[in-house]
Amino acid sequence: MRRLFGASGRTVTVALDQAMPRGVAPRLADIAPTYASIAAAGPDAITMFKGLAAAVFAHNTAPVPFIMKVSAFSADFHLTREAVVGTVDEALRLGADAVAVGISAGSSHQVEGFSELAAVTTRAAEVGMPVVCHAYPSGELWTEDKKGSTEAVLYAARAAAEIGVDVVKTWYTGSTAEFAKVVEGVPAIVVAAGGAKADNPLDVLRQAASVVEAGGYGVTAGRNVWGAVDPGKMVTALRAVVHDGERPETAAKLLD
Repeated sequence: MRRLFGASGRTVTVALDQAMPRGVAPRLADIAPTYASIAAAGPDAITMFKGLAAAVFAHNTAPVPFIMKVSAFSADFHLTREAVVGTVDEALRLGADAVAVGISAGSSHQVEGFSELAAVTTRAAEVGMPVVCHAYPSGELWTEDKKGSTEAVLYAARAAAEIGVDVVKTWYTGSTAEFAKVVEGVPAIVVAAGGAKADNPLDVLRQAASVVEAGGYGVTAGRNVWGAVDPGKMVTALRAVVHDGERPETAAKLLD
C-alpha cells in the first residue's frame, strides 16, 4: 500500500487495462513506447492485465508498482458483466502490489459480481494482498434520474468497501462538494476514475484537484494519460496537482 500511495499518501495511477474492455487504441497497440513514456514520469502505480504486464516488465529492471486487473467487461459485448480473468495467486507469482476487480452496481449481474469480489477479498486477505475495486453504478436497473448520481456512486463505492476492499476507484460526481459525500460515506480509501477522454487537459487537472480537495486520495486515469499528446508530461502534471498541491493552471504549464 505504501508503494501505491507514495510519500504524500495519495496516488497517481495509470490504467493500461482498456484494450480488452474498450478496444485496442493505437497507443495501446504500440505499447512499448507508451509504457516507457509513462513509466519514466514516475506514476505511483500502473493497472494492467497479467499478459500485458509480463510483456512490458520483461525487459524493465525497475518496474513501476503494478496492480493486476483480475476481471474485465466489454463496452461492445457485455458492459455490466465482469469476466474473471486472473487470480490473487497469479498476481503473487507476477510480483503485483495489488489486484483490481470491477463491479457493476445496479446491474442484473450484481449478485455474481458481488460474490466474485467477495471471493477475491477472502483470498487476498489470506496472503496480505491489497484489493482495489473499480466500483461503478453502471447497471441497467437504475432509473434514469439515479444512474450516475451521487447517490448511485455512493452505493457502488460503499458496497465495495463493505465487501472488504482496501481501495475504491469510482466515478467523479461532478463537483468537490458532491464527491466529498462519496468520500465521507465510504470506509475505505477512495480515488476517482479519470473517465472519458477530455477535450482540454486542463479539465483533467482540475478534476484531480477537486478530488483531493474533497478528501479523495488521488486519481486513476487511463485515456487522459496514454491518450494525451505526451503521456509522460501528463503524469508529471497530475503528480504536481495530487502530490504537491499545485494549482491546475500552474501544473498545466508542465504540458508545454
